[in-house]
Amino acid sequence: MEMKHLTLLLSLFSFSAYTASPLVALASSPSDGQSPSSSEDQPPQTVSKIPSNVNPKLKKICQEVNHPTECVTTAGPFLGETADISPVTVLQAEIEAIDSKAKEALAKATKLAADPTTSKTITFPLNICIDGYKAILKNKQAILDAISKRDADDLNMELSSNVDHISQCEDAFEEAKINSPIPELHSLLGKIIFNSINIGVDMVDFENKN
Repeated sequence: MEMKHLTLLLSLFSFSAYTASPLVALASSPSDGQSPSSSEDQPPQTVSKIPSNVNPKLKKICQEVNHPTECVTTAGPFLGETADISPVTVLQAEIEAIDSKAKEALAKATKLAADPTTSKTITFPLNICIDGYKAILKNKQAILDAISKRDADDLNMELSSNVDHISQCEDAFEEAKINSPIPELHSLLGKIIFNSINIGVDMVDFENKN
């Protein structure tokens, strides 16, 4: 349990730095409606921002994460109408959402990087992001395997590695002193990743078979 929460603290530190920069998409996302600050300073969104027609079990889980609205809107499509909603099934749905958005981000970033009219100043950090998106896609199976094996330590480690990949992308643009050309998509991907950590570390309890 101590290792589990130590890894979470390291992830929070990494993601806090990720959200603190004025160049970072998460900090400037229009949906947030607030000035840039670290994730630890930002209270979860209120339940009122979650659509009223959401499954009560899904709402209860999503209202506990840092980005409740994104939790509902991204996990919902991957949960069937008759799904047994629990932290584990919502986490699995978020992993599918991460995979979907990472593929979308990879396609757009790759197209931009290959465009001869794209400045080299943008191409360099884009290539770092491309590597990160590929790593996130590759990491999907390791996360699903950890869930299948009910291995909390492996699950936490694999979820945290996604934060590292997304943060390296943001760091590259910050060092170049330019904004990402796909800020909204990258921001959403980051929010889903952080929500997956909220659920995987704080809610999933394999010992209680939830």
